[in-house]
Amino acid sequence: MKRLLPLLGVLALGCSSLGLSPRPSEIGGVTMAQDTFVAPQAVLRVRWSRPLVLKTAFFAYNPQEFATAAVSPDGQTVFVGSSAKVLYALRYRDGEVLWQHQLTGGLASEPLYVPAGEVSNEPLLLVGDDDGTLSALSPKTGEVRWTAQLSGPIRTQPTVAGGLVYTTTTSGRIYAHKLGTGKWVWQYERETPDGFAIRGGSGALVTGGHVYVGFPDGYLGCLQADNGEVRWTRQLSGNATRFTDVDSTPVLVGDTLYVSCFASGVYALDVKDGSTRWRYDLDAAGPLAADPAGERIYAASSTQGLVALDRKGRLLWQQSPSKQGEISAPLIWGRYVLFNAVSSGLLIVDGQSGELIQAFNPGQGASARPTASARDVYLLSNVGVFFALTQG
Repeated sequence: MKRLLPLLGVLALGCSSLGLSPRPSEIGGVTMAQDTFVAPQAVLRVRWSRPLVLKTAFFAYNPQEFATAAVSPDGQTVFVGSSAKVLYALRYRDGEVLWQHQLTGGLASEPLYVPAGEVSNEPLLLVGDDDGTLSALSPKTGEVRWTAQLSGPIRTQPTVAGGLVYTTTTSGRIYAHKLGTGKWVWQYERETPDGFAIRGGSGALVTGGHVYVGFPDGYLGCLQADNGEVRWTRQLSGNATRFTDVDSTPVLVGDTLYVSCFASGVYALDVKDGSTRWRYDLDAAGPLAADPAGERIYAASSTQGLVALDRKGRLLWQQSPSKQGEISAPLIWGRYVLFNAVSSGLLIVDGQSGELIQAFNPGQGASARPTASARDVYLLSNVGVFFALTQG
């Protein structure tokens, strides 16, 4: 199903809609958001779209879809699923279905493409679903190579290193399996706190023989990669008794770990022992991304929007759309930072200034992080329509 929709038609949102002036104001030396939308730039246009959810439940007043697409290394195939429990391989050029695979649960995570040579001559596609099933498929045909059953929904992208695949679940567990066979190697878990928790979770960062991962109880753990032995743990949630989740996958730049906790904000930690180098107090802190070249950290907040910090934890700018709600993990794409807002859809901001460059609402907003590949950007709307955008 092809549909060419110039983004500029959707961008005519008016001054009462989301956005910033192209001349952001300065308050205390920090670039702040304004509530006018003056001059959008045509960074992206819609190339094609395809519905993945054909029927939305009648009681779904504000439907949400959380699946993020993955793209093959050659950029020719896009892999994406949805709450409809089907994983698709789509041709990047026109969205034609190359194959589809029925999952046991809805998809709210991002598949991982493992190139050939990691464990065999054949590439693998790893995908985890809300039923807790981790599947290894052939990226070419969708045929199942192995499956493993985990406890709890899988809502983060698996991580591969040293012949093992590391997967986290929302139940506060991390698993290590053999990449070639799916055989269980080890697992580690922390107690999931009673009461309220935030939708999301921390994926695993594997580097230097260690695994760094956050948990719903507010702790960040450093584990031995080969056997799961605990090297150190660090509590980030302070005295908070609810919403203690560490929902960002840790990011390592040099010898500094960047991670966020919903209850306490953004942290820069020493990778050796987890000691704090600085903390930025950000309400409702969510996922983040780091740009080593620009020495910037971009962190999402469901109440404060997107903030940019320098490597010393100082606020550079803050982008707060007037209609925001929950926002996705930020995606660094060249000079731009892209993120989705549940109420508004895709926002494209300048990474240096925080200026809103372009906005695109695909219909009832978008919740999952967008994916980029060369000149193309992919996102799934909250009503289950998948869009391929390209530079225009």
